[in-house]
Amino acid sequence: MGQHYLWTLLLCLQTCLEAAGSDTDILPVTGILGESVTFPLNIQQPQQVINIAWNSETSVAFVTPGDPGTAPRVTVTHQHYNDRINVSRQNYNLEISNLGVEDSGIYRADINLKMAETTVTTTRRYNLQVYRRLGKPKITQSLMASVNSTCNVTLTCSVGDEEKNVTYSWSPLGEEGNVVRIFQTPDHQELTYTCTAWNPVSNSSDSILARQLCADTAAGLRPRHTGLLSGLAVLSLFVVIVPSLLLCLLCKRGQGKIFPVGSYLKTSRKNSDAVSRKTIYAYVMVTRDAPPAEGGIYDEIPQSKERPAKEEPVNGIYSTLQTEKMGKTSTQDGKPPGTSTYENVI
Repeated sequence: MGQHYLWTLLLCLQTCLEAAGSDTDILPVTGILGESVTFPLNIQQPQQVINIAWNSETSVAFVTPGDPGTAPRVTVTHQHYNDRINVSRQNYNLEISNLGVEDSGIYRADINLKMAETTVTTTRRYNLQVYRRLGKPKITQSLMASVNSTCNVTLTCSVGDEEKNVTYSWSPLGEEGNVVRIFQTPDHQELTYTCTAWNPVSNSSDSILARQLCADTAAGLRPRHTGLLSGLAVLSLFVVIVPSLLLCLLCKRGQGKIFPVGSYLKTSRKNSDAVSRKTIYAYVMVTRDAPPAEGGIYDEIPQSKERPAKEEPVNGIYSTLQTEKMGKTSTQDGKPPGTSTYENVI
């Protein structure tokens, strides 16, 4: 009878130990980027610990009890955790410092305990998720409609594209989500809308005044209208002024005011000088006995062909002819001994 009772007791103890060592339960653990996290083991009798093996996607550390009154001995088994592992002397809880996003994942602790004459292995599992502290969210607004001092405004709250597990709430509206639509009326000018962003390790908020909504929207619309009116004004001036200037120029040209009067005279002189340079003179001397004509006789013969404009002008050629004296020259008249006759040949 006594042996039967003993076997029943051992069977119950084994069942309890198996239940304690079940690894079906996973304890969620939350860590903050750049800070530390602790994995609780909840060991009731630390003196019963023989060793503890920690593993994740790779091995992490192996822990054994130290000498009485000293800290446990810790052997880091992967370089990723070098100088980042600490084990508590009182309860063997594991601490990882300087957390990174890559530290997120499943961690497992296999605890070997000395129970009477046997060794019992208990397993603990943890799901570590690392989050960053949220910065201040940003509220942006966009106008949907504005009629009779009533604004239909959409507000959007955001803290960053890469943040995960972030939730948003609005007060005093009591709505959830990062986007909210507001129908702003003059009766609600004194309200303040606040967006609060949450994640498992932190929260942050930002606010906007109700009276600022329609004011900012109207200020945004005014520059667009002003720019449109300015463009129309410039276009109108261009259409009116340019044709007027062209008309004035045409009128002045018709009255001869565009070209200076002196320019025509200069051109005439240049033409006349050119003709004179192309003239050929023949100088003929006659005696006093020749019939007194009009002093000089000129005969101008026009050229048959006009030379090109770029051709060098023909130098004047003078030919002097002296006729034979027919008698004595009288000096009583006071007249020149002969009269010159010129023949102009072109």
